[in-house]
Amino acid sequence: MSSKLQIAIKSVLAGTALSLASAGAYAANAVTIDGGASTPSWIGLDNVIGSNETISTIALGNNKNTYTDNPVLENSSWGHAGRWFTFQLTSVNDITIRATDVTGAVKNAFTVWASGANQWDGGTLYSTETNGGTSWSNAPHSFNPTGQLGSPGTYWMSSPTVVSPGAPDNVPGVSNMLETLAYVNSGNAHSGNDWGETILSGVNQVSTTGTYFSGVTGSTGLDFAEMTLLNLQPGWYTIFQGGADNSVTGTSTFNLTVSSVPVPAAVYLFGSALAGLMATGRRKRLAA
Repeated sequence: MSSKLQIAIKSVLAGTALSLASAGAYAANAVTIDGGASTPSWIGLDNVIGSNETISTIALGNNKNTYTDNPVLENSSWGHAGRWFTFQLTSVNDITIRATDVTGAVKNAFTVWASGANQWDGGTLYSTETNGGTSWSNAPHSFNPTGQLGSPGTYWMSSPTVVSPGAPDNVPGVSNMLETLAYVNSGNAHSGNDWGETILSGVNQVSTTGTYFSGVTGSTGLDFAEMTLLNLQPGWYTIFQGGADNSVTGTSTFNLTVSSVPVPAAVYLFGSALAGLMATGRRKRLAA
């Protein structure tokens, strides 16, 4: 293990007590992102990504209450506790996000959202939402990271343009998050828990609009989870990282990296040429 990695891990572990003590303390700007006491920063405090760039961090994981396979939490997904990170993309790129265990083994899982031109505001504390007439409290300590915004358990992080059926009287959202993009889960699939979530294994696309990216690929293993968002558009994005193995009894550390690969110019040329051919064909058919 390199000395740089050892120093980074020691720094993370030194903040363990403060991190775990503050993880459930929420107020306005409900979660701490990228550098508060509960979330270590990106290395170098750099969360802006251009073409052919990588940013990374080594962060402290959580206790078993984070993890999906926990019957006490009705096998809810990793949206019980975890670590939040944001990054800004400056040009269209394929973006690969990878979480890898450094110490411990948690079956990594994470979700990615888009907030457009603005960095996510961290959400607004709205402690009670409903699902099927059942009231769940202490959001965002417990929330829904696998559903699209507007699903129960997402009101506290939803844009005012989103109406959540889990909010009282279907009032609009209270935050500036715009869309859930995708999630990856190294653990088991579950359904019918806290927020009526459907939690699938592997890499799963949630968005259907095509606004921010064109598709998703990836893979999972015993100590990693990886997702590539294809043709991701410039703007701000948020990652929530947790785990999916309740048998883990201690805390862990993980390495999170976000890497960009420029979309080849040929892709745009091909798209333009294809559009031109389609238009020409349509004109010929109309003339005939």
